[in-house]
Amino acid sequence: MLQHLFTFDDDGTTSLQRQLQSKLIEAILGGYFVAGSRMPSSRKLAETLGVSRNTVVAAYEQLADEGYLVSRERSGIFVNEHVFDEHAEAARIEISDETQFDWQTACNPTSIETSQPAYPDNWEDYRYPFIDGQYDQSLFPLNQWRECSRLSLNVDEIRSWARDSGYQDDASLIHEIRTKVLPRRGIQAHADEILVTLGSQQALYLVSRLLMNTTTLLTMEEPGYQGIRQLAQHNLCPIRFAGIEKDGIALHEISPQTQLLYVTPSHQVPTAVTMSREKREALIALANRDDFIVIEDDYESEANFISNPNPALKSLDFQGRVVYISSFSKALAPGLRLGFMVASPELVRRARQLRALMLRHPPANNQRIMALFLSLGYYDMTMRRLYQATNERWQELREALNHYLGPYIVTSETMGGSTCWVKGPPGLNSQKFVAAAAEKGILIEPVDRFYGGHDRPECYFRLGVRSLPKEKIRPGVEELAKLIDDIRADGDPSFGQHLKGDKLKRFLSNVTFTGYTVFGDPYRITLFADGKMEGVEGHNDEKQDTGTWWLKGNTWYRQWQSWSYGELLGFDIFITDTRIHWVRDGKLVDAANYNKT
Repeated sequence: MLQHLFTFDDDGTTSLQRQLQSKLIEAILGGYFVAGSRMPSSRKLAETLGVSRNTVVAAYEQLADEGYLVSRERSGIFVNEHVFDEHAEAARIEISDETQFDWQTACNPTSIETSQPAYPDNWEDYRYPFIDGQYDQSLFPLNQWRECSRLSLNVDEIRSWARDSGYQDDASLIHEIRTKVLPRRGIQAHADEILVTLGSQQALYLVSRLLMNTTTLLTMEEPGYQGIRQLAQHNLCPIRFAGIEKDGIALHEISPQTQLLYVTPSHQVPTAVTMSREKREALIALANRDDFIVIEDDYESEANFISNPNPALKSLDFQGRVVYISSFSKALAPGLRLGFMVASPELVRRARQLRALMLRHPPANNQRIMALFLSLGYYDMTMRRLYQATNERWQELREALNHYLGPYIVTSETMGGSTCWVKGPPGLNSQKFVAAAAEKGILIEPVDRFYGGHDRPECYFRLGVRSLPKEKIRPGVEELAKLIDDIRADGDPSFGQHLKGDKLKRFLSNVTFTGYTVFGDPYRITLFADGKMEGVEGHNDEKQDTGTWWLKGNTWYRQWQSWSYGELLGFDIFITDTRIHWVRDGKLVDAANYNKT
């Protein structure tokens, strides 16, 4: 019986002694060991549970210090007879559904319910969790965070953050944000322009309560972040939508009556496209001309893997109409719940007053730990490590999608980030596809929640790389490709004329293929009569590779040095007047235009 009562977790995060203490307290308070009863000897309990006697002795001593147990000389260890003296006696009443208070009627009516997560709580149990925004233990700076936690518990530190500071934030954290974090984004701000929040979501809530009402018109991106749409609905704020182009929000779709504009320029949620420098400048000019406020949610500003990050909209704002919102939680861990807002002193003052009605300020000890983490350079170190790891995973996802799904999908043209927005083949129902993938152990994100309008395309889905290691990305995409191949409805495909023999050899000698990767990057491949081949990819031929090709029977074989994982692959070749199709096992692998030289 004791073995079932004392089941320990082997997760390495809680010591055996602490687990035993907790289980003993539960057993005492639950009545298994009644007040005044004698406890098993330390030797007997250790033998029964399979732990060391020292562990049991230490646990008994700790519970004696806390008043749960008492030691009687030459008699043993007993449960304290007075352990329940300070507990109120529970009333003995019968509870039924009819007697329960009706809270649904008592609560104010609301037109909104917050979205449920797009993935199950046990997402870690899936083989390939292609989801975004979850904690990746391998990327968390455990030792550095632990050191800062320890430093925050020094006597002088405790004296500083434990006192009542009114509604003010930790001055050292404000200083670190102002001098180390914001300059990365080109932002210069004074201390009275910065407010610490419980993640970016609280900042959005404060802004929505201060700026949204029934007469305020909010324009937001479509598709876009559902959280801001729900806040607008909660405040009975009318909404209009502006579409997304390859470099961010479509400026011509922003209504002239707009009073609030919500944008995610660094990596748009959910398509991950980056707003160009030219469009940022044009957006600020439009906001100045039409007199509206811009809420800039700086999502994943550090994850630009192709070019240098563009400056934040806030850095281009000289009229004080941009509200800048960011978070430390995205980089470190979602559970950290620390973010900040940068705005005009008057708006920050009002937001601080409103925050005080919810909580005086975010926990001061957590703010101090974050300040130490920044001041000791650990944040910069972590961002470099995170940048490298996410870049490697993002590049691996690009390679895998292009290798396995080239002919069937299109993705948004992005410069980095931790997600990929995918348009699947015609006829793909993303909801059914997501469910089918989950049955195979693959978690991908459905995207209908990102749409607020009536036009919700069904063939889109989103892949994230933060929640799984690099080595799992390729096999996960391969499994996903098999699933797409099973459910897509192409009918009986016709690839054109099947080339064989001398006709195949003549065609492949001195021919150039041109096409686009799934990410919209152009590529050009040239085959030479001597069996060599050269390839370039990118708008400026940024990527290059060489390889060899040959024929064996009617099958064309090719092998790149690094492209396509450097693997040897064979294909049947089909052509039309302008297109070549690479086919393997009766399935289309890729297609491109061709030009004979």
